[in-house]
Amino acid sequence: MGVILALIFDKIVMPHYVRHGKEITMIDVLKKPTNEAIGLLKSNGFEVQVVDTIDSGNLPKGIVIDQQPPPGRLVKKGRNVRLVITGGTHFFAMPNLVGRPLKAANIILDNHKLMLDAVEYLYSSDKPEGVISDQSIPPGTMVSANRRISLVISKGRPSRQLEVPMLTGLSLEEAQEAIRKAGFKVGQIRYVPTADLNPFTVIDQSPQPGRKYDNPIIVDLQVTCEP
Repeated sequence: MGVILALIFDKIVMPHYVRHGKEITMIDVLKKPTNEAIGLLKSNGFEVQVVDTIDSGNLPKGIVIDQQPPPGRLVKKGRNVRLVITGGTHFFAMPNLVGRPLKAANIILDNHKLMLDAVEYLYSSDKPEGVISDQSIPPGTMVSANRRISLVISKGRPSRQLEVPMLTGLSLEEAQEAIRKAGFKVGQIRYVPTADLNPFTVIDQSPQPGRKYDNPIIVDLQVTCEP
């Protein structure tokens, strides 16, 4: 009787207790929706626990992005599988970087998981040299992680401001030359059919004459043409 009991304990009870010989390959539930992943794991005899939720800017909410044990590992049935899932896109207000040095701005961007796209250096009448004078995404705009932002760094006050010349009434050729001499760039030219004015005469401009700027800007024109 003792021998029989020992054999039963060794061959039936202990294997059942430690699930000896029941190792299977861990299934892969990465990138699956949470409900689907849990159902798949439980149908294969595993216990499931969601241990963390992480913000993700490029994946929808409720997607498995990590599992332990990892896929492909030999494990025993009944093993507890721990999942990390996405919490969806997290939006927050764009921080104000204007007036800060670039190093400080980089720290803020890193903390918010934002990406610096480009840096441009321009003159500024109201911002000292070396600090940010403008940002491509206005402060307070709702953004998510991995959003790209461009910054403008002040070169200090310009030696002189550029003034937009009066262009109305000039020919197109004269206006283009005046724009360049004033330090600006010729922008969009929109032609307006007009019967009572000579063709290629400037009838409007943007920005208006007399406006002053620290840096060269684009000047758009409205020009007559034949009906």
